[in-house]
Amino acid sequence: MVNDTVDKRTAKQSPVDPQALQVNKNISKAFIKSFEAILKKPGDFHKLFFLFTKKLNKFFLISRASLILYSRNDHKLKAVAARGKNGAREGLALILPEKNSLLYGIFAEGKAYIACFPAQFPGNFIEEKILLDETARSLAIIPIGKNGSKDGLICLASPIPGAFAMIEDGVMDGLIENFAQNLNKRLSTIII
Repeated sequence: MVNDTVDKRTAKQSPVDPQALQVNKNISKAFIKSFEAILKKPGDFHKLFFLFTKKLNKFFLISRASLILYSRNDHKLKAVAARGKNGAREGLALILPEKNSLLYGIFAEGKAYIACFPAQFPGNFIEEKILLDETARSLAIIPIGKNGSKDGLICLASPIPGAFAMIEDGVMDGLIENFAQNLNKRLSTIII
C-alpha cells in the first residue's frame, strides 16, 4: 500500500512518462534525419518549401501550408507559396493587411504560435482564408530567420487537435533554423 502511494506521488511529480519520452526521442531523431536530404536538394525556394511541407505532412497530417515572407522593399508580409488539398501554388506575392493581423504580431514577437483551432480565428479575414481550411483543428505559425534576422513565417494547419505539440516543445528548432538558412540562400537574388 505504501509503494502505491509513493508511485502515485512520483507520477504526479513527473508529468512525462519515461517510455513516452524515449519514444519521442527516437521519433525526433528519425524525424530530423529524414529532413537532411531535403534541405540539400537543389531548386528554388518554392521547391524547398513544398518538399519541406510534404515531409512534414508525414508527421503532422497537414491540410494547409503557407509560406509568408517579409519584403524589405515595402516592409510588408507577403504570402508567396501555399499548399493544400487543391495542390501547390507558387509565384504568389499577396501583400497581407496589417489591420487586426495575427501574422504581423507573431512576426514582430518572433515566437512560434501553436493553437488548437479556436471557435473564432484571432486574425483578420484574409489571414484566415490563407491559413485555414474547413478541416483545420490545429494551427502552427513559426517565425523563420537566420542569425537573428526575421525573414518570414511558415504556417501549418492540421485536422488533428494538438498536432503541433512537437513544434511547441522545441524539438524542431534546429530543423527550422536549417530550413531558414537554406531558404535564405535561395532568396538572396530574389526581390520579394
